[in-house]
Amino acid sequence: MNGASSARSTEVAPVDDESARLAALREYVDVAAAPPHELQAVVRLARKVTGMPNAVVNIIDDQLQRQLATEGFDRADCAREDSMCYYSLGYGGLVHAPDARRDIRFAANPWVDGRLGRIRSYAAAPLLTPEGLALGTLCVFDEVSAELSDHQRADLADLAQLVVSIFDRERRARQTASREEQLLHANRAAETARAIQLALLPHRLPETAAVRLTSRYLPGTDGAEVGGDFFDAIPTDRAFVLSMGDVQGHNAAAAALMGRVRTAVRAYVSEGHDPAAVLERTNRLMQSFDGDLFATCCLVSLDEGTGEVVVASAGHPVPLLFAPGPVRELDVEPGPPLGVLPDATFPQARHRLAARSRLLLYTDGLVEWPRDGDAGEETLELALAEMAGAPAELLADHVLAPARRTKHDDAALLVVDYAGPAPGTRETSLVLPADGRAVRTARDYLRSTLQAWDLVDRADEAELVVSELVTNALLHTGSPATLTLRHDLAESLLCVGVEDTSTQHPQPRETTDDATGGRGMLIVQMVAERWWVAPRGDGKTVWADLLVA
Repeated sequence: MNGASSARSTEVAPVDDESARLAALREYVDVAAAPPHELQAVVRLARKVTGMPNAVVNIIDDQLQRQLATEGFDRADCAREDSMCYYSLGYGGLVHAPDARRDIRFAANPWVDGRLGRIRSYAAAPLLTPEGLALGTLCVFDEVSAELSDHQRADLADLAQLVVSIFDRERRARQTASREEQLLHANRAAETARAIQLALLPHRLPETAAVRLTSRYLPGTDGAEVGGDFFDAIPTDRAFVLSMGDVQGHNAAAAALMGRVRTAVRAYVSEGHDPAAVLERTNRLMQSFDGDLFATCCLVSLDEGTGEVVVASAGHPVPLLFAPGPVRELDVEPGPPLGVLPDATFPQARHRLAARSRLLLYTDGLVEWPRDGDAGEETLELALAEMAGAPAELLADHVLAPARRTKHDDAALLVVDYAGPAPGTRETSLVLPADGRAVRTARDYLRSTLQAWDLVDRADEAELVVSELVTNALLHTGSPATLTLRHDLAESLLCVGVEDTSTQHPQPRETTDDATGGRGMLIVQMVAERWWVAPRGDGKTVWADLLVA
């Protein structure tokens, strides 16, 4: 562009997409840091190749023209509206004015008309990103008129692109440093979360003569993240309870929530609640927690003496029974994940293990590894079928192998080896009507059962206990009750249980001779070896043990 053509141009060229330009400027140039030292060499070269005494690298933001490197004068910023170079950006290419006083674009500029300076010859090459966004200019000027040759203008444009390359190198270095810093923080957070998680997982699982457990926990490594998988085993007076769960999220908050959920589950199990009630109470407790994380959980309550299994699930994979016989699920209708619905209920299902059995409880990281369709579930079932009779340690490693190869997510599992019901243990149950027929029905059922079990010598005492417990249930609930009779041959005990829908625990009361009620639990206390209450959700079961021959 020569001086004549510059003077004839009367159109003001706008700066296209100013918001995108400013965003690019923030990405390419860190104004808070010292300018790259190579810029000083660039302005020296610009002065040399153009013959102009003054050269400067400018960047132009939303308010200022900032001078990053200068030759021939001292660095100083100025308002953007006074900048000749900001005006030049709108042209998208090199701008050259041999005599700015005669150029309509610059004649009234304060750097030309004497208010701020007396620039005469002026040339500016834009600092263009690969997307065509101008960060500023490489500018040369003089107080006398002069015209640059085509070769000089080309050299100035090349040096401007060198400036952009320097900015790009610095930008990439900042991005690399930022990623490394983020990774460092992520690794530290993951280490903290992992320590929390591992500290909260049981280091040694309890076992009994009838139940042996083998566990595995595999941390996922994608992005140095940590998950919230957990498991636990809680022996109680009446059952051996297993829990397996997974808190949504992969950070320290998820690991901390995992500990709170596991602790809550353990506490409610220890209080004697059945699986459905444990999940309901844990879900209600989670409504008070800060944050929006949720958790899945599966509970399995195993009566070691009878082989009865009670299962409840809060959005978690159900356990698999894989020996004896083919692999099959311990079916239960799942409720929602914990922490989602304040008033959620959780159905539970009952199954019976009649012989030596093997169960698998697991988290979804065991099967949700990168494959198509349901390959994870199919692979797991095949592995269980193939290794059903293998030692538990070998079996656990085998089913974990696909997840170990991918390390896509945390994975946890429990292999449960159950020795089977105790020899001679017998149990039977009957749902009683919610009316006056219940007591007679319960007595008749008791006598026929004791006849079958050859325990008629304790029928009178047992009938007295059953009558009192069933009567109490009817008086306080008016709802159907369930009578359970269990004969424990090893302990020589007849256990009588009556389940109702009241949470109120019975208490023996002192009564007068002419009182018409209140003697029921005193009679039970006198006849039975012991009695106790097992909470069950929104109800309870009152148990009484009688010695039998």
